[in-house]
Amino acid sequence: MPAPSILSPRDDSHIDPRSLLSSIGEVVYAWDIVHDALSWGPNAHEVLAGVSDTVMSRGLSFAGLVEPGSGRSRYDAIFSASGQDQGEGVVYRTRYAADLAGRKMWIEDAGRWFAGIDGRPASARGVLRLERAVKPDELSPSSGELCDRTALVERVEQALAEHLPAERVVVVLVAAIDELTRLNDDFGHEATDEIIGVVQERLRSVMRRRDHLVRYSGNRFAILLTGCPQNQVEAAARRFIKAVAQSAIETARGIALVRLRVGAAIAPDLSTHAGSLVAGAENALANAKAGAIDAAVIAKRSDMREPAVTRQGFDLQAVAALNERRVQLALQPVVRARQRDTAFHEALLRVGQGENGLFFAPAELIPLLERRGLIRLFDHRVLELAIDMLVDEPDLSLSVNVSPRSLADPEWLDAFLACTNAARGVAKRLIVEVTETATIDDPVRVAKLLGKIKAQGARIAIDDFGAGHTSLRHLRAFPIDILKLDGAFTQNLRRSTDDRFYVRTLIDLARHLGVETVAEWVDDELQATMLTDWGVTYLQGHLIGKAAIRPKAQAGTRERVAG
Repeated sequence: MPAPSILSPRDDSHIDPRSLLSSIGEVVYAWDIVHDALSWGPNAHEVLAGVSDTVMSRGLSFAGLVEPGSGRSRYDAIFSASGQDQGEGVVYRTRYAADLAGRKMWIEDAGRWFAGIDGRPASARGVLRLERAVKPDELSPSSGELCDRTALVERVEQALAEHLPAERVVVVLVAAIDELTRLNDDFGHEATDEIIGVVQERLRSVMRRRDHLVRYSGNRFAILLTGCPQNQVEAAARRFIKAVAQSAIETARGIALVRLRVGAAIAPDLSTHAGSLVAGAENALANAKAGAIDAAVIAKRSDMREPAVTRQGFDLQAVAALNERRVQLALQPVVRARQRDTAFHEALLRVGQGENGLFFAPAELIPLLERRGLIRLFDHRVLELAIDMLVDEPDLSLSVNVSPRSLADPEWLDAFLACTNAARGVAKRLIVEVTETATIDDPVRVAKLLGKIKAQGARIAIDDFGAGHTSLRHLRAFPIDILKLDGAFTQNLRRSTDDRFYVRTLIDLARHLGVETVAEWVDDELQATMLTDWGVTYLQGHLIGKAAIRPKAQAGTRERVAG
């Protein structure tokens, strides 16, 4: 005898299983992981109202809806699950918050994944259930939590450990409410607390998703910016200052006009030590008291106590490195996005060990050379080494970076013309990378200079594209072959809706201009798949391969007199 239904006969005759699932916020799905094809139950559009068909059709695209810090995406849950598929699948379960077309919801996502012939996840079947709406301040990355100075230093240490090895800039902003004592006298402690809360909300409202906000030492806020180009630090600080000063703050005791002072410290430019960075930002904040409060004061090395060898001996060490032929090239592969085969390598400056050990970390070296006016000597040497490599390895293609200072120096162009004329045929395997900001100051002169480089057969790439303010009109004037998308925007595609939109816009712009694109800082397969789907031409980053010195190529270089 069949088991009795929990519904009465009348109810059972009118019930729609689809509406029942929708009423409890559940929808089933199947994911072909190998081809990244995601299919849903018939009530998917009711449960996930507003999410586009494009996003719903791809598992990795759907993973991009996950809010930062809220939990593992389905992709991460499956590929980090322990166990092997013995024919019955492997259970996975995760909980995360997702932005569903403007609705931020907590989601429970559970199912089983099944392995392919290689033992890796090949397909999955599961159930997604909407739990409830996300409450304000519930997501950790933007919670703006209160901590002490020691905890702040630890947080900065974590950021440095994560980003400096990948040569990514880390910025510490320390902001304080100006004349807080006066505000406290005028309005009282309770109103001051209200003011601090509103300031925190306004700061949070203009943060990027990858930034981190903490409050420490009463009225001080620290904001950690990762992947922010150095030439954009002041603009970022002004954005925070403007957000706070945009309108008066209403409190229970009256209306207050509030201004913000900001000090900044940049790693590795100032230091690679967390304590020194925080101290540098605090010292810069103190200097902001005396003057303008509409821009950040950025800490400089000259403001810090440094060992004499750092202050006075850097020039001698740099020249010695050139003369002792310790300047080397580390090659990082750049692959075609769809085929994943190597298209060319980027040649990155490295300096080998001297008598006193390591010279400087790669992330510190370029800013120091630029600040000391030595970058042109090293750019000359990098060009020579790259040409030698191209001569020794006929199948090799290289890109080399040229600093704005070298680009403005007629001697660098003369050296380029001499090197490429002496080694005929290699220029067509050479890509010259210039920063986007280098094209802004004098676009007419830069366009002519780049034209001379192109006439030799080399290609031109604009590096860090998206970080500056180059207009479409200027880009059309330059003989550009490749746009390298700034890694600050590609590193957080999984988490940031804004970055996904911006990167897709840049790729579309490049396609409109008829030039190729390189996505930098590609560290995981999710990024790679998204970028490939959007039409990026090349991928570069730790997922593809780290920069490494090639002893064989270095050994074959011809001897020249350095300098």
